Amino acid sequence: MTIDTLKPFLTTLDGLVSESETDKATYIHPALRNLGAVSIVLVREIVAPTVFKNSEQEITDIEVPTSDGGIQAVRAVPNKFKHRERARGLQILRHFDVGGRFPQNKTNVRKDAPLSDVFDINSFVFGESAYRSGALLPVKAAFLYSDGISAREYVQAVGRSFHNRASEDGTLFDPAKKQNSTAIFDRHYILPGTLLIQSISTIGRMATPELLDHLLLSIGSGGVYGGQTSISGVNVRTHVAGIFANKVERAESSPYLLAEPFLVAGGSTRLQEVMEGIDAVMSPLHAVSIGAKEAGEYVTDLCGRLEADEKTLAKQYREAAAAVANLFTEWFEGKAA
Repeated sequence: MTIDTLKPFLTTLDGLVSESETDKATYIHPALRNLGAVSIVLVREIVAPTVFKNSEQEITDIEVPTSDGGIQAVRAVPNKFKHRERARGLQILRHFDVGGRFPQNKTNVRKDAPLSDVFDINSFVFGESAYRSGALLPVKAAFLYSDGISAREYVQAVGRSFHNRASEDGTLFDPAKKQNSTAIFDRHYILPGTLLIQSISTIGRMATPELLDHLLLSIGSGGVYGGQTSISGVNVRTHVAGIFANKVERAESSPYLLAEPFLVAGGSTRLQEVMEGIDAVMSPLHAVSIGAKEAGEYVTDLCGRLEADEKTLAKQYREAAAAVANLFTEWFEGKAA
């Protein structure tokens, strides 16, 4: 994939900062959101039993509107994927020694701490917020995750298994309480072979090619998702169905619209069919369309460069980290700092 075709819809490292003047002062802030939208459409292939749920015992679901009513589908809310990929992004920054100095969701800003030690590339790509001397410092994500919606109906995509917490002798008897254990329950999980469609989109020309690379690298090197099932090995394989760019984002990039034809047709577990169906909808609507083969090869190459400790990739991260650090310093502290 040549990143050059997306550059008209992104910004540059020296264009991350904008200034707006008032009668009394100059306000420094992230670049204004000029027209430009990049949508990355993903197909998340469940390869091992995976649990995506909220407070209920069952897998989270939602009714997808169709022409004849609605069809229940599996719904993975954005954080089910974003949380893990944000964590991978922190690991990548630590690898290059250009950020990731705090655990995820535990960013602590000391009163005298340089903001470049606190906020980093991950903060800009995935979003961040932290308190400093009682003031909230919010950073809106440059890339927004959608829900993940299954390409087949809920009843076809979810399984259930019976569990109990038996004692070591194989019985349900609890010797401490002198009674049988009542810890008997069902576990609901998404069946292997289920395909979830998800999109990740920019919100104007805020991101750069370097930051897009960081997102794609965090996605491409992921694979372990779900609270209960993230401790049992890789359970999701992610495929890039395409990267599409336009001056404004199209409604068709919503996974609810992309999944509807497959749900209406009885559902699909055929990856190639789903990838081709997404491309058929998205390509005619966008000024730039990068297909699954080209986009997939680009992500694979990025991952290979990471594992090979390629010097040019390390240099790219150092340059991006410096530009992002400058943004946060000028934004929150002003040029004098």
